[in-house]
Amino acid sequence: MGAKISLRELVSKEQIFAPCIYDCFSADAAEIAGYKAALLSGGAVSMSLIGTPDMAFLNFEELVQVTQRICRHTDLPIIVDADDGYAESPAVVYYNVKRLIEAGASSLTIEDSTGMRGWERLVHNNWTKQNDLVSENQWLAKVKAAAAACKGTDCMLIARTAAKYTYGLEEACKRLNHAFECGADMALAVGIKTPEDVAYMGEHLKGWKMYPDVAARNGKPDVELDYMEKNGFNLVTMHYMEKGAMWGMIRYGVENLKNKSTVYSEWHDMDGITGWHGTSRSYGMDAKRMLEFETECFDNPGSKERL
Repeated sequence: MGAKISLRELVSKEQIFAPCIYDCFSADAAEIAGYKAALLSGGAVSMSLIGTPDMAFLNFEELVQVTQRICRHTDLPIIVDADDGYAESPAVVYYNVKRLIEAGASSLTIEDSTGMRGWERLVHNNWTKQNDLVSENQWLAKVKAAAAACKGTDCMLIARTAAKYTYGLEEACKRLNHAFECGADMALAVGIKTPEDVAYMGEHLKGWKMYPDVAARNGKPDVELDYMEKNGFNLVTMHYMEKGAMWGMIRYGVENLKNKSTVYSEWHDMDGITGWHGTSRSYGMDAKRMLEFETECFDNPGSKERL
């Protein structure tokens, strides 16, 4: 592993386009593909780690553990989806953010959802139930606590609001501007989908902005990256890992089952993509280097005088 660069340093120089990941394998895939950062998705972690939808089943200890493992494994700066801070108390949010920073998070999001947070919950409520959001003051207290926890570190705080669905984009921007005043480094409004949304936020939010989960419809992206950048969006994330992983695993499985052998999966050349180093890469370490180190330890367990 090399010296890590912080997300703060990256976005100060250029727009960063980052995939959502959920484990060490997906972090490897992002790094090999050439991405400069990645977002640890709460929903993807919940499904891959404990097999549940994104409805607050994942607990904070599980999030800390997966953050630590991935950040220890990859050189990519990792943005952690910290949901509502996993607490109602600003003091507990402060403590939790400190733990995520110690685990290696380069950035994290704090949102204005309730303890009944979750993507699926909001979707099936048609994004209209006001009790899916805490009051602005409750959220800003958490933002202020999280900003205090990040102070003196390279960790960047992203304030995230879902207010657009209930109250509109104007209210979302108002909340985000107040979050900047409370110490947030970047603003994120869930539910933006159009160039008009991007332009509105560009005009009404003067700080750094993140576009979450950019999608494509009818063969075209919802918003072009260049247009986002012109409006101050220097961080854009997307989901594709889950679909890509399932397609690959199912495709290999279907071919191996049909052929009654592993010829297809073992001899598939991945379209010539380089960077996958077999078991050494798979297990998160340089196996040759580690085996040489182990041999050295056995060969030289003590000083000559002791021997």
